[in-house]
Amino acid sequence: MKPSSKTKKSGKILFQTVRRSAVRGEQLPAGQEPIRLMPYNQATISTQELAEIISGRCTVKEPDVYATLMALSQVLAETLLDGNRLRVDGVGTFDISLKQKDLQADGTEHQPKTMSDTVRAEDVCISRVIFTPSSELQKALKRAVFVSSGVDAADTLSREELDTFLSQHFATQPALQRRQLEEHFSLSRNQAIRWLKILTDEGVLQPLGARNARIYIPARGNFGA
Repeated sequence: MKPSSKTKKSGKILFQTVRRSAVRGEQLPAGQEPIRLMPYNQATISTQELAEIISGRCTVKEPDVYATLMALSQVLAETLLDGNRLRVDGVGTFDISLKQKDLQADGTEHQPKTMSDTVRAEDVCISRVIFTPSSELQKALKRAVFVSSGVDAADTLSREELDTFLSQHFATQPALQRRQLEEHFSLSRNQAIRWLKILTDEGVLQPLGARNARIYIPARGNFGA
């Protein structure tokens, strides 16, 4: 169902139990598999839907709320690019972390730097955006109520299922992101990384780009390439 300011929310978080295994091929006795918990059937609220919800709780019209949210996105980027952090009261603080680029301009790998080395500006890049929730948000989330979805999923993925997905994916898209693998199979970040490492080690996929923005394309002779 599409989220809407006119729709009464349940105020409850559905969760599912996922049994870990498969990527490493572990075979554990039934009932002894390690588990992880995941939200079940999550929906993604778009900016337009968020504007509708906020407009329903104040006197500002929906188009104005939408324009404000889009402006916030631009200001956030500008603030971080100026080397500053941005705090939104009641929400949290946005900041960045830095790292050395994986590759030099000539395509060779950078060697780890020590305190005696000089780090050139052109060798630095943004590692990730860091979000630290405000105390108000953390306090509000402590009121969460959890309800089991009744789903007990095996966190297993066969190579046949993966190959079928990749064939269909590359038939319409030129590249694959790790996030797409996570979302399609409900994998954790580490599991998706392990699968992608297996596929690249086998020469089935070819990684492109820096580590923090890596994409994968089929190697020649695989998935129609």
